Amino acid sequence: MHCYCDSGQPYSMCCQPLHQGKIEAASAEQLMRSRYSAFCLKNIDYLIHSTDPQTRLKIDIEATREWAEKAHFIKLEILRSNQEGNKGMVEFKAYYEMPGEAQLVHHEFSKFRKQSGRWYFREGRQLESKSNAKG
Repeated sequence: MHCYCDSGQPYSMCCQPLHQGKIEAASAEQLMRSRYSAFCLKNIDYLIHSTDPQTRLKIDIEATREWAEKAHFIKLEILRSNQEGNKGMVEFKAYYEMPGEAQLVHHEFSKFRKQSGRWYFREGRQLESKSNAKG
């Protein structure tokens, strides 16, 4: 089975080892991909665990869980990513469907931080409103 993050690799060799805590993400982009896969799998615990401890308390866990339960994810498109030292960024589009709605897209610029050898999601900024995706 191909990984949910559209890396082209099998899930068992891509995001699953991160989800299971067997390995740490080697880059901000790898962490982003694993977080997308976690949304696909409704793995809210991983999403919380991979969020920067300094911003973790801002997560509305129940709202996140409720949204993820309803969403059906279609594909992930990485538009750009880079990292310098302990800071990284990833711009992406996540395509998904919600009950009774046409295909939607979430376009985001996410910031990541590496602390004690581990990458964490720091914050995200939505770049455009949720709208019907084109393709």
